[in-house]
Amino acid sequence: MKFLKNIFAFLIPLTAMLLAFSIYLLIDNVVDNYKTKISKDYSIVIVTNTPLIKDNIDKLAGIKVERIQTLQKKKIINDIKSNLSNTSIKLLKRKLPNFYQIYLEVFPTSSELEKIKDTLLQNKNIRKVEVFSKNHNQTYLLLVLLNSVSFILFSIITIFAIIIIAKQVKLWFHEHSTKIAILRLHGASILYSASSVLNYAIMSSLISFITVGAFLYYVSNNMMVIFPVELQSIIDVQIDFNYELFKIFILSFSISIFTIIGVLLKYKINND
Repeated sequence: MKFLKNIFAFLIPLTAMLLAFSIYLLIDNVVDNYKTKISKDYSIVIVTNTPLIKDNIDKLAGIKVERIQTLQKKKIINDIKSNLSNTSIKLLKRKLPNFYQIYLEVFPTSSELEKIKDTLLQNKNIRKVEVFSKNHNQTYLLLVLLNSVSFILFSIITIFAIIIIAKQVKLWFHEHSTKIAILRLHGASILYSASSVLNYAIMSSLISFITVGAFLYYVSNNMMVIFPVELQSIIDVQIDFNYELFKIFILSFSISIFTIIGVLLKYKINND
């Protein structure tokens, strides 16, 4: 019973921390995939008085321009000529400005879009810039918010997990102070004296890793568990499952072991 109690003292904070970390990994992956997905379809439309020198625009707000595509006037006129007379069509051909679509390598943030618009409008040849920010901003900002909240939650839980583990180690030292003192008198190192608490930590880390690994696998295939239904059409998860498991494994063992080692060093300094 005492063994299980000691295991759970490490297991619960570790598992809570790893669950928060796995959720953060999933949301971060979704945000990155969404940005990549919409950056391929998203474009900024500009209207110019004279043909644009495309080579002069290679970056906007620090984002590399992938390509600039000319919108053919003939196609634009064909789309609307059914409502126009022949005279109007001829006049439109002479007066119609130049239209271009600018594609970026990554999808910009709201502030970057404003900066891009201001930068383009500084060119006197450009009459109008349409960034279509409202089309994506609400969904994008929601994903970014979820990502930020999950990271903050993970950070807070990690701090509390470290505090709880450290307190549990100190409690263990207090309960076994006599045993440790005898072992130290016989020349045992502090690390050897605390071998049992290290075993608790390693076993708890392993159980936490397996539990959260199973959770990550399930949720990555059932994303609606953590995302609202409204986002179902755009949720896309393409994770390197083995790599993410490796991150969780390293975090699980490093947090518990380094916390214990930190407490051991403090104990050694205070008692030597």
